[in-house]
Amino acid sequence: MTRQATKDSSELIDSALPGKSKWSRFTPSLVAGLVSGTLVVTFDISLGALIFNHGLGQYLSKGIGIFLISSVVVGVLVSLLSSYKPVIAAPQEDAAVILASMASAIATGIAQKDPGASPFPTIVTAIAITSVVAGGFFLLLGILRLGILVRFIPYPVAGGFIAGAGWLLCQGSISVMSGQASSLEDLPRVMQDPEALKRVLPGILFGVLLLLLLRRFSSLLLLPVLLAGSIAVFYVAIHLAGLNVQDVLASGWLLGPFPTHSLWPPIGPSELAQVNWSVLFGSAGNMAAVMVMAATTVLLSASGVELATEQEIDLDRELRATGVANIITGFFGGVVGYLSLTESSMSYKAGSNSRLSGLVAASISGLVLIVGADAILYFPRPVLGGLIAYLGFHFLINTLYEGWFRLRRIEYFVIVLILLVVAVRGFLLGIAVGLGVSFILFALSYSRIEVVRNAISGVHLRSNVARSDGEEMTLMGRAKLLYVLQLQGYIFFGTAYNLLTSAQQRIQGDGDDDEKVRYLLLDFRHVNGIDSSAIASFLRLRRLAKSNGVKLILTEVRTEIRNHLERGEVVTGEQDDVCRIYPDLDRGLEACENEIIADAPPSMLPPPMLFYDLQDVFNGREDMLRFLGYLERVEAPEGYNLFRQGDISKDLYLIESGELTAWLEIDGKKVKRLRTMGPGSVVGESGLYMGEKRSATVTASRHATLYRLSEDALRRMTAEAPELAAAFHHFVVTLLARRIVHSTGPVKSLFN
Repeated sequence: MTRQATKDSSELIDSALPGKSKWSRFTPSLVAGLVSGTLVVTFDISLGALIFNHGLGQYLSKGIGIFLISSVVVGVLVSLLSSYKPVIAAPQEDAAVILASMASAIATGIAQKDPGASPFPTIVTAIAITSVVAGGFFLLLGILRLGILVRFIPYPVAGGFIAGAGWLLCQGSISVMSGQASSLEDLPRVMQDPEALKRVLPGILFGVLLLLLLRRFSSLLLLPVLLAGSIAVFYVAIHLAGLNVQDVLASGWLLGPFPTHSLWPPIGPSELAQVNWSVLFGSAGNMAAVMVMAATTVLLSASGVELATEQEIDLDRELRATGVANIITGFFGGVVGYLSLTESSMSYKAGSNSRLSGLVAASISGLVLIVGADAILYFPRPVLGGLIAYLGFHFLINTLYEGWFRLRRIEYFVIVLILLVVAVRGFLLGIAVGLGVSFILFALSYSRIEVVRNAISGVHLRSNVARSDGEEMTLMGRAKLLYVLQLQGYIFFGTAYNLLTSAQQRIQGDGDDDEKVRYLLLDFRHVNGIDSSAIASFLRLRRLAKSNGVKLILTEVRTEIRNHLERGEVVTGEQDDVCRIYPDLDRGLEACENEIIADAPPSMLPPPMLFYDLQDVFNGREDMLRFLGYLERVEAPEGYNLFRQGDISKDLYLIESGELTAWLEIDGKKVKRLRTMGPGSVVGESGLYMGEKRSATVTASRHATLYRLSEDALRRMTAEAPELAAAFHHFVVTLLARRIVHSTGPVKSLFN
């Protein structure tokens, strides 16, 4: 209530002072944009130096220009198209790490083919093509609404990627500060060079300072203040050491000097002829890595902003906006760029809720681009290297240190493995190894999931067919011949072997021949699919069943799974005497029960006859005939609907001969058989007694002779012959009790 009152008061003040209201509304967005834009420019310079250093140092100014133009184009377009208004978008360090590897590989490849050729046109073209291809990939994912795919990325792989990127950023920071190559093999040589150490150590210490302060304090202005303060300290130290700027510039402590003062365009139309296309296409793997990694990072960053700001973000719209922005950026020769989690979250926390912050941030990069190289000429390398080192330390701390406390040891092992492979053999191989290990671990974990959902003896699970007392006695004595395995999940080589072992124990179990399984029913209702490796296990199961005289019954098998089994010759057709398929579990159980009854010795109990049963109910023929006087004889041909689901209940039926089946209907279709009833059964008693609508549709599955007891007739019988009504009620109660007992066995088996 207080918050709402404060809001209402502020709205009254704003309406009375329109000029002040407008200023107060845009001030947070303006400040957030200026601060974020300053950070974006700083990162652009750092990432440009990360890619264009060591052997490519002469192209540094143009490389920084590539990042600046990318920040302008991506920043403006994503700000205008994003579902999140205060978004800040720019090139990001994770993509820059792979681009640095790609640039180095291109430079090495061209040096081997033509030592006198410039690698820069090929590198710029490769960067531009990567942006266009990645943008098209983002756009396609957004159009197909596949933003949800981020939920399926294994965390150890994402964590390993971040850790590997952190290591490469740390390596890159050393290269930026020392001006030398800083691969794992080169690090000892760099560390033994006194001049290199003088430039590297201050930057490393600055990176550690940034890490400690930024993890301890959260403020929009803290990082810009620290960067400005570090630059001031650098120049104060130069002054105290008695050095002038030109000496420091010549000794490599600053970004300059640059061969040209122009930052953009990186190459002219005439230089396109110098592109080495064979070397360029040799970097297709790096391009694909940038594409997949960037799409993942876009979605993860958007999800992170959702958590940080508690605002809903349309992931598919973000993909489309980022796709359009990167396609256009590519035509300007720019690098891949997308939403920045840190700046976007800080922009929101600063009070910005408009697209102005993103547009202002992009304009800062545009301003530096216009001013040219003079704007970045005197930027200290230790400060840039320290900023890059901070990013690397931040990634490594989040994955290696915090991951130790959050993750299972096997997941942590995957992250460390990816990091080691990235450090020794490269980024792409590290991610490939991580994916491979994650898939293997997933397969091992999934194979431990029990493929058998329920294992139930035929003693406890019956079909929905009402049997005579003689048939019931036969099934009770021989029901152990049937065993049901309800399967679940996705069946592949691991889970299929577990299924084969379980089935083998049932088929080859100890006991007399009369106790051994003769019908093994596999219910596929909860199976999502099977792969080719599982077919071999099913073939072994078929051979095992055939050699032991066991019939395999498969129920509720999906079409694609059935096709797979038929192609693998697990099922050979309708006349297969080993393996048969039925549409559902109920039909499969009925088929097995029918065969068990047919193969058993004839029962000594007589078949059910309605009149004999009624004589027992009414203690004699005379009362039975009196009861029949209240009934109406009905002939129901095959296929006739006795009543339909939802009809008003007005009567019940006693079956003299034939067969009735109760169906549960959904959307007017018969979808599940509830029960099949024969002579001596009662149909429709629940609706009549409870006064409710019919719960199922009852159809004559064979021509049936019935006796109908209407609601009016039952009322008259109760008034005229209460002793008959009481006997009939007792008969119905007994029948319902038997049905409950009949259904209790399967329920107990499911819980056991």
